[in-house]
Amino acid sequence: MRDISEKVSYLQGLSEGLNISDGNPQGKIITGILGVLDDIAGMLAEMRSDLDTVGEYIENIDDDLLELEENFKRDQDIIEVKCDNCGEELVFDADLMEDEDVIEIICPRCNEVVFVNDGSFDFEYGDYGDEIEDGRTARNTDA
Repeated sequence: MRDISEKVSYLQGLSEGLNISDGNPQGKIITGILGVLDDIAGMLAEMRSDLDTVGEYIENIDDDLLELEENFKRDQDIIEVKCDNCGEELVFDADLMEDEDVIEIICPRCNEVVFVNDGSFDFEYGDYGDEIEDGRTARNTDA
């Protein structure tokens, strides 16, 4: 942005050196254009500064969100299942395994059913109980 401000300043100096005055119509137009360019360069510099501030703020939010996600996953009993059709990783609450209602987990990418808690999938939740307590997650092993 500084480069634009320097270029506008150069043009303003050039117009003064050429004795372009506000007295004639062409001089008024050139002086007006250079004034507008100077205002635009100032606004761009201010917007760049604001954008840098917002970028830093977003990075901080992203870092905080990542930390919250990691803490949430660590505090929750979760199951990660990989969609056999498209490879999408799905994460859901382990409590769904014990739900009395039949619940289907559907891949958001390809809309294929990746898990149903009715026993139709070869997924033994009891085999992974120790891993979940250790902070690791269970994974669907059927092909």
